[in-house]
Amino acid sequence: MTHLFLLMVLVNGQVESSDMYFYNIHRCNYFANAIVAGKVERTMNSEPRRITLAAYCLPRVADKNAVRAYE
Repeated sequence: MTHLFLLMVLVNGQVESSDMYFYNIHRCNYFANAIVAGKVERTMNSEPRRITLAAYCLPRVADKNAVRAYE
């Protein structure tokens, strides 16, 4: 068992992804920030879509052999 950081991704308040583990909190936060600051899609009339994105990292104890953890 080891301490890892779980990247949680929410779209419009619903959990979209909760299976990405990282060894390093800074690397996890890098991807969390990239997801939230990502490109905004526009509709045909050039108005941004009403999509709320949230992403954050949670510390977890997990078996590093049972989950895939990114560097």
